[in-house]
Amino acid sequence: MTHMLRMLAVFYRTSIQTDIEYRADFFTRIVASVLSMFTTIGALAVAYSYTSNVRGWSFSQALVLIAVYYLMDGLVETFVGPNMRQVMSQVREGTLDFVLVKPVNSQFMATMRTLNIWRAANALIGLGLCGYSTQRLAIQVGPREALLFVAAVAAAVAIVYSLWLVLVTLTFWFVRIDNLEQVMWQAFEAGRYPIEIYPPWLRGALTYVIPIVFIIGVPAEALAGRAGLASVLGALAVGGLSLVGSSLFWRFGLRFYSGASS
Repeated sequence: MTHMLRMLAVFYRTSIQTDIEYRADFFTRIVASVLSMFTTIGALAVAYSYTSNVRGWSFSQALVLIAVYYLMDGLVETFVGPNMRQVMSQVREGTLDFVLVKPVNSQFMATMRTLNIWRAANALIGLGLCGYSTQRLAIQVGPREALLFVAAVAAAVAIVYSLWLVLVTLTFWFVRIDNLEQVMWQAFEAGRYPIEIYPPWLRGALTYVIPIVFIIGVPAEALAGRAGLASVLGALAVGGLSLVGSSLFWRFGLRFYSGASS
């Protein structure tokens, strides 16, 4: 474990040194993220101008949901997305061999080697909006609430990582899975709004197929004071099982991988 942490430090330091050559991209992404956030909040404000409550969610509570959406988007695109897309590209080009021959865990080496520091702009915006929205709710975020929120976010990142690892593993058979990735992101964007507003069949899909409820809903409810310990423990259980299941699937898929050296 210590060896892997040292390797992560080297990987991330190298990624940051590479990324800081393009500082203008960071500010451009901040502007784009802020504009996107105001557009989303504006659409929500229009809906709430006709009512004070949507399926049990007030406007201030819905703001927490949007805040968590941006936080999760930033975390995923900083730490998970760059690695997974790189693996997909390596499978198509037959260069994943150079990763697999390294004397270290293949999953760790393939999916945790880099980060995109500039995509952290959304995470920073999400954190800022989290603070603003909890002030609107007049919620006192103490150690218990903060711990529940951090645990829920950690579980959410684990679930997204696992879903993406499954998609990446599928490329061993199907090579291109761009459409499946787009489906996952469309479901992720649906999490910006309370899941209760969707029809029952879609709520079921967003709970059991692509568990957006655990990725965005539970962290938002934890921050808004709507989630109890049981909900967060459930999210942690789903996250842990997802990590184990996706890791086993990755190892199974490697048996069928044939790259440039095959």
